[in-house]
This record gives sequence, C-alpha cells and structure tokens, in this order.
Amino acid sequence: MTVKVAAGTGDAGTRLLAGASGVGFILAICGSNAMTPLLPGYMDRHGFGPAAAAVLFATYFVALIVILLISARGPLIRHTRKVLPIAFITAIVGDLVEIVGAWYPLLLFPGRLMTGASVALSTGAAAAMMVAARGEKGRAFMATGSLIGAGTGLIAAILIAVYLPWQLVTVYAIHAVVMTICLGFLFAGLRAAPDLLAPDRDPVPVMVEPGLADPPSAHTGDLDVAVHSTRSRDPGAYLVGALAWAIGALAVGAMPNAILATGISDSLLVAQCVGGACLIVSMLANFAGVGLRVITTLPAVALLLAVGWSIAIAGLAVGRLEVILLGTVIGGIGQAGGYRVALAYITIGLTPIQQGRVAATFSAFAYSGAGVMVVLDGIAGELGGTVGGAVAIGVVYSVTSAVAIALVLRRTRSTGTPAVTRAADRTSVTSQVR
Repeated sequence: MTVKVAAGTGDAGTRLLAGASGVGFILAICGSNAMTPLLPGYMDRHGFGPAAAAVLFATYFVALIVILLISARGPLIRHTRKVLPIAFITAIVGDLVEIVGAWYPLLLFPGRLMTGASVALSTGAAAAMMVAARGEKGRAFMATGSLIGAGTGLIAAILIAVYLPWQLVTVYAIHAVVMTICLGFLFAGLRAAPDLLAPDRDPVPVMVEPGLADPPSAHTGDLDVAVHSTRSRDPGAYLVGALAWAIGALAVGAMPNAILATGISDSLLVAQCVGGACLIVSMLANFAGVGLRVITTLPAVALLLAVGWSIAIAGLAVGRLEVILLGTVIGGIGQAGGYRVALAYITIGLTPIQQGRVAATFSAFAYSGAGVMVVLDGIAGELGGTVGGAVAIGVVYSVTSAVAIALVLRRTRSTGTPAVTRAADRTSVTSQVR
C-alpha cells in the first residue's frame, strides 16, 4: 500500500493561504542571504576580521536551530495559523534592525538573530500548511522553496549591493517592503480559509493501492521512496542534509571573502558570483529534476558534494577562478539532490503536522552543519591563513561526507530495502515491500 496525504478543498481561500504561506517562506529564505554580499563591506566599515565576519554570518543559525528544535518537539506546529504571521513580522523587524546596524555594528547581531528566527518559525509552519493545502504535492515544497529562496535571494542581494546606492541599507529596505505585502496576503488567506489547519485538525494519511497512486514526477516532487515505515530517524539522511546546506553556506559565506583576501579577484561582483554559483546552480538543478531523475541516492549526492568542495578548495589554493567555479557548480548540483532526496527520504507517509515537525528537525540539523562549518572556517582562517584554513575545512568536509555515506550504506544493508528507486523499478520494489 502507498501512503498519501489528502489535499485541502482547493477553493480560492485555500489557494490564497497556501500561496501566501509558500511565497512568504521563500521570501524569508531570501532575507537570510541579504547580508551575504555585504560581509566585505562590514569588514571594511566596522573592521571585522574573518572570525568576526563568520560569527556574524552564523549568528543567523543560532536562533534558527533553537526555534526549529522547539518546533519539532513542542506545540508550535499545531498553532501554524498564529506562527506564520509572527514569523513574517519578525523578518520585517529584523530588516529594520539590520538597517540601523550600518551605523551601530552591535545591532547587526540581534538583527541576524531575528532573521534566523523568522526562517525557523516559518519552516515547520509552512511545511504543515502546504501539505494540508496541497496534499502530497506540498511535501517537497520545503526543499524546493528553500533552494529557490536561497538562489534568488542571493542573486537579488548581489545585484542590489553592487548596483544600487546605500549598499548596507537598500537590500534590507526592499526585503522589508515585500515581506509586508506578503503579510497582508497572508492575513487575507487566513480569513478566507478559517478551517485549514485550525487547532486540533491534522489531516490523516490516505491509504491507496500502488496502481492508483500518483506517479512520481518532477512536477509533484514525489520521489519514489519505498519504505516499510517512515525513516524520520535515519542519521545518514540527516547528515547528508547538513552537508548539502553546509556547502551552500561555505560557498556564499566564506569563499567570496577568501577570493578577495587572496587577491584572486578584486571585484566584489566576480567573487560573489563565483561563490554564489553554488546556490544558483542548486536552484536551477532543482527545476531540472536533480534528486528526482538524475541523482536519486544519498551516497551519490554525498560523494558529489565532497568532490565539488574539494575542487573549489583546490582552485583557491592554486589561485584559479575557473577551478573554484567548477567546484561550486558541482557542489550546487549535489546540494539540489542532497537536500531534496534526504528530506523526501525521512518524510514519506507522515501527516501534515508530523511532516512539519520532522521538517523542522531536519532543517535544524542541516543548518547546524552549515553554521558549524562556517564558524570553523573563520577560526581556521584566523589561525592558519585564508588558504590554510580553507584546506583544513575541506578535509573536515570530505571526512564528514565519508561518514555520511557509511551510515547510509549501513542502514540500507540492515533494512534490505532500497531508499530511493527509479520510477521504472517501482512495481518490483513495491511488491518486495508488500
């Protein structure tokens, strides 16, 4: 039998609420990258060193991780209709605080905390709302939305920082305005669909025969995952998710600064584009079906991530931009597959509330990996120099990838069931599971 989650009624109010929730979550992720191209400017204006810049960037992860863990274990997800507006308001306030931080640098840290809190509050809530409104089609939204938000947010932030005036102010002001507009639509959607995810309402899974289930496709985001029961506690999948998010954080939070510091390029635009290629390619690869048709196993994406970052570090060591770009591109493909496959792997067959909680836990672990890697990279850069620190973190990243692959393979052998299969193999695998 295949487990599905029934979708909402599909009326105009439900569509409006789902759309506002989804767009708001993407915009919240966009806001997390607003500061990325501004880090060199903060280093010049406020005298931040590599470690201080890394801590500022990673401060975002502190509130993010704490709130995600609370969401996963506590009742926050059951109050989705209240949590989402709070998340959007927090994002707006965070933008305003970071604007003031252009003159008072200590305010940048609480502003960054608010940005992390907004993403954390919206993550589990948006996951639950999208599944309740769209059924199984909404399950893959968190991975897709995260990648879209990260990629488009970075592109917009780079363009605004390079071409518009008041570099340390404009990007936050624009983000605050669009978040305010989205908040208005969210309130309208909440009023138009008062019953969707009302308290104590959690749509239950629907059991359907394998032949009647919707086929997996890039449009539904439904990976063909064959499991006896949910694998929401699989450590290998969580570690792959952390590696997938960490490579994006390293590429946009550390690599551009390293390029500028080593003199490989003195152009902020070039440095940001080379590092940001990871998230941009990840977003494009997601639309191309990576993680659905191209890369469908956790060991494959973990290996791709390790190879990509190793090439990027090698390019930094030899001072070649094109080699760094090749590595960030390969890493972006791996990120698209890794985050999406891992998330689908642990959320199959769960109700909306359960999926919201598991998505929150998964995101907390993924962001923890990103935060730890960025901070370690900053500390290593202070102690061993830009290149030496980057090489050290590259070794740590590769070793962690090997551990993740070992955990996944061990779990697969112990269960005897393939984690993710091609659509062509669906019938045979389903018969094995039954």
